[in-house]
Amino acid sequence: MEQEIVKVFNEQHEQIGTATRAEVHEKGLWHETFHCWLVNENYIYFQIRSAQKKDYPGLLDITAAGHLLAVETVEAGIREVKEELGLKINIQDIVKVGMTSCSIVSENMIDNEFCHVYLYPFEDNWDAFELQYEEVSGVVRAKLDEAEAFFLGNTVTLNIEGYEYFPDGKRARLVRPVSTAQFVPYRELYVADVIRFAKSAMYNR
Repeated sequence: MEQEIVKVFNEQHEQIGTATRAEVHEKGLWHETFHCWLVNENYIYFQIRSAQKKDYPGLLDITAAGHLLAVETVEAGIREVKEELGLKINIQDIVKVGMTSCSIVSENMIDNEFCHVYLYPFEDNWDAFELQYEEVSGVVRAKLDEAEAFFLGNTVTLNIEGYEYFPDGKRARLVRPVSTAQFVPYRELYVADVIRFAKSAMYNR
C-alpha cells in the first residue's frame, strides 16, 4: 500500500520538509489537515467515526476532515467531503473560517495539526449522504444554540439526532443525549468558535 506523504512544519507554520502520515503521528511532527463542518441556520452536523478506525473508533467528529497531502493545495481538501460523505460540492460553496492549531496526545500517537477550517451550508436531507463505511458509520446533528452551550461547558449533555448507515443501504435512527466522552477530543472551545462564526458570519444571529 502506497504511503501518504504530507508536508512537515515547525511551530511557526513554516515548512521544513515532508514525511509519511505514520511518521508525523509517531514523532509528533506538525502537519496540515482540512476540516469541513456542515451547518445551516439551525444545526451543526457530526460524523460518527467507523468502528474500523484505528484512532477514536465510534466517536463523534468533524463532519468531514482529513490530512492534506504534500502535493495538494488547501482547497483540494474538499475531496474529503466527497470521499467520506458522498456529497458533491464545489469550492465556491464553502466558507473559509481560518486556520487553527490542535495538539492531541493519545496512547497511539502525538497529533500536532494546523487545521484549515471551512463551513458548508447544508440544506439537503439525510438521503444526500453516501458514506465511506470504512471511515464513517453515521451522521448526526445538534441544534446550534445547544451545541454552542455544550462546547462552552455550560451543559454536560448534548441532544443529537441522525442515522447510522449500513453497507446494505439500510439505516437506523439515532436520537439520544451524549457527553464529551462521545466526542474526539478537540482544542478547548474549538467547536464553540466554529459555531459562533457560523451564526455571525453566515446567518447573522
